[in-house]
Amino acid sequence: MRYIYIFLLFTISLPCFSQNPFDNQITDIEPVEFIITYSMKYQEDSLNPNFKPQEDMVLFLGKKISKYMSYNFYIGDSMVRKVSSFEEFEKLTTDLKNPLPFVKFQIELFKNYPIGKLTCLDHIIGGSFKYEEEMDLFKWQLKNDTTSIMGYKVQKATCKFGGRNWIAWFCPDLPYNDGPYKFHGLPGLIVKVNDTRFHYLFEMTSIKKPGHELKIDITDRSYIETTKQGFFKAQDAFRNDIISRAKDAGFNSEEQQAMARRMAQKNNPIELK
Repeated sequence: MRYIYIFLLFTISLPCFSQNPFDNQITDIEPVEFIITYSMKYQEDSLNPNFKPQEDMVLFLGKKISKYMSYNFYIGDSMVRKVSSFEEFEKLTTDLKNPLPFVKFQIELFKNYPIGKLTCLDHIIGGSFKYEEEMDLFKWQLKNDTTSIMGYKVQKATCKFGGRNWIAWFCPDLPYNDGPYKFHGLPGLIVKVNDTRFHYLFEMTSIKKPGHELKIDITDRSYIETTKQGFFKAQDAFRNDIISRAKDAGFNSEEQQAMARRMAQKNNPIELK
C-alpha cells in the first residue's frame, strides 16, 4: 500500500482535487462554442524512446477566449464541483468504485484572457501557480504542402518554440486560429502538430458543439503569481529537492531512491527553453 501511495503522489497529480473545494469561487468567462479533443503522445524520458504515454486533452473554444486542459482533469474537476459538504468531498476522494480519474497534467491554459495575454495555471505539490505571457509566441512560416486529415484539407506550417522545431497542419475551412497547448495564430484550426523529433505529438480526434450550455470558466483560488521562468525554476527546485522532501515526509531510504529514480525519468518537458 505504501508504494501505491508513492506512485499516486509522484506520477498522478492530486493537489487540485485534494484542496478544499469550498474555498474556491468559479468565474464564468464566456460560452463554449466548440469542444475539440486532442490525443497527446509524448516521450516522458528523453533516453527511452520506446515509452510514449498518451493523454486526452480538450480545447474549449469560445468566440474570443479558449481554455485548454487535460480531459481527465476536466472530468475530475467537474466531479468535485458537484459536492456540497465535507462529508461528500471525503466520500468522493475515497470512493474506490467510482474514483476520481488519474490526472498527470494539471495545466490550464487560457488564450486571450485577459485580452492579448495567455494565462497559465499549473500546480506543483504544495502550491498552485499562475503566470501570463504575451500572445505573440509563434513566428509561423506557411508552406505550400497540403494533405487530408480526418476528412479535412489541411496546410503545413512550421515554427520554432521552446527549444524545439515544430510542424503544424491547420485547416482553413475551420476558421479558428487556435490549437492544442499554447499553439495558435494560424489561419485555421490546428488539427495536428508535432516537434521534428516526435517527442510530442498532438492529433485532433473530434470537434463538436456542446450538447448543453457550457461556459469557459476559471477557478479563483490563492495562486502564487509568477513568471514562466519563475514557474520553471519552482519545478526544477521541487525535482532537485525530492530526496529531502521524501525524507521529511517519513519515507525510508529505499523509498526515497525510488522516488528520485521516477522523477529522473520525467526529464523531457514540452518546452526545453
